[in-house]
Amino acid sequence: MATATTALHIQERTPEQVESALEAIFAREERPRVLRLQGTYSAVLERALDEALGAGYRYLLLNPREGSPWTALLELGNRTEGLDRALSAQLGGAVVVSTFAYGNAVSGYRVVRDGAEVDRYVSDPEYLASLEGREGDEEGSDEPAGAAAALSPTEVDALRGHPERFADLLPAGTSPQDFVRVVLAPGWWEERSGTGATAGTGDEDEEELVDEADRMRCIGLALELWTPSEYPFAGELEESPNKEVGPAIALAFA
Repeated sequence: MATATTALHIQERTPEQVESALEAIFAREERPRVLRLQGTYSAVLERALDEALGAGYRYLLLNPREGSPWTALLELGNRTEGLDRALSAQLGGAVVVSTFAYGNAVSGYRVVRDGAEVDRYVSDPEYLASLEGREGDEEGSDEPAGAAAALSPTEVDALRGHPERFADLLPAGTSPQDFVRVVLAPGWWEERSGTGATAGTGDEDEEELVDEADRMRCIGLALELWTPSEYPFAGELEESPNKEVGPAIALAFA
């Protein structure tokens, strides 16, 4: 089973504000908090991942790096569809950028502002759709296996990534076009458009392999979601050192 990693980054909001917003969101769902633990990153991460905890929704809340406008919230338990939109709305329209990777198979991001999605990128839409189709089969869906993999051209284009929609979030000197060329296009999108490294070489059947964890890291670095030179959430979370990540708060809800 591939490891799924999701990190939400909330702009210009303190950890206290993010924690309060998360509490309010789960209170509306009548899901009580079952854990709040503050301490070193590795210690609270270990507790938050404990299978005996009895909580479906688990998060790690981190302090922003010095000079950074972003507060990070790591999603450890059940993936909550729309949590980024709910947080943005609860926090007065704050910008929320979510990065994710599913093992080394697919990665991407979502950008939310004023409680609404601004942009979304998936490195391989067909693969992600096939995963969702298999999950539906496991849950007893009546749809035939792989049905979710049939995406319309409009649905595919919506997942291409359109960084010009959030150009104000890109650091000075980084254009939306450069972000697409260097970070988003390599792999499935270049192969689809015929502009990949193998295009015109006679090796079109050989796909260019892209390290998706590295792509997630590049997204975080390009947007400076942690620091301009570090983004520690793209690999195994247990491998991130305390000195790099700092203290954390574990939050869990039933």
